[in-house]
Amino acid sequence: LCLLAVGSLAEMPLPFTRELELETPQMSGNDVIIYQNLIIRDSAVATIESTGSFDTATETATKEFQSAHDIKVTGVMDDETASLLLSLHSADGVKDTGFTAASMGYLYKVFLPVYTNRSIESSATLYDAYNNILMTFPARAHGHIDETYTGDYGDVGLNQFTTNGNTVTGLVEIDLNSPEPDPALYGPWPVNRIVRGLEGNSQFMLPYIRDGQLIHTGNWTDQGWGPTKPMPNSAGCVHSHPEHIERIYKTLERLGVTINDNTFSGKEYPYKPQGIGVIELVE
Repeated sequence: LCLLAVGSLAEMPLPFTRELELETPQMSGNDVIIYQNLIIRDSAVATIESTGSFDTATETATKEFQSAHDIKVTGVMDDETASLLLSLHSADGVKDTGFTAASMGYLYKVFLPVYTNRSIESSATLYDAYNNILMTFPARAHGHIDETYTGDYGDVGLNQFTTNGNTVTGLVEIDLNSPEPDPALYGPWPVNRIVRGLEGNSQFMLPYIRDGQLIHTGNWTDQGWGPTKPMPNSAGCVHSHPEHIERIYKTLERLGVTINDNTFSGKEYPYKPQGIGVIELVE
């Protein structure tokens, strides 16, 4: 789930649905925030601030990027500029350094490796505050299908910057919430909410551009699913098998983690998150 709507300009690579350029009044919005946070990763670009407005500094950064990569220098983020930027700088480089949850004031930690091809499911790890492994669990971080993708990976999923796209990478705060109201979609057990981002893509994406990302399950047997089959795609959440989601919440309860009332959002979150997570691109 997220707030950045998918538009209709097929020539622009999602999440972008319009060209961005310097105008009066200045263009602004979530797409500008995403663009600024990605282009600053390029070594040819001088430091700019993520203001959410396409200002003079952003136009200059665009020209620097275009010049460095042999694109016609216009200062306009067009389809060619946006496509190359996403190709070069979507990966945030966030890695699990082996830190403990306790060192940052949390009760538990989740490590979730993800792949460029999100059709590949991974094995996530739940740790206590001191990096003792409590359990591992299968995880699928695949959002909706990207119907426009023609690369080598097959069904990679919509990119993480897009509405209903793949789970966002980065260092994130997590908290245990009471069950979602629809057990068929989310399972009958408490869920782990990805509340907000601290580093990487999640820092600028969560929770104000995208929101509502959970670690949960569902009643998928009516879709012919079984534990030996790939899990269904989500709208950006992390899916796991029913028995693992039940085990996660029971394990966390034994650690003294509180099941907080479900807020259905990470915005203006009223509780101190009890968990920390690393969602790391590994390949």
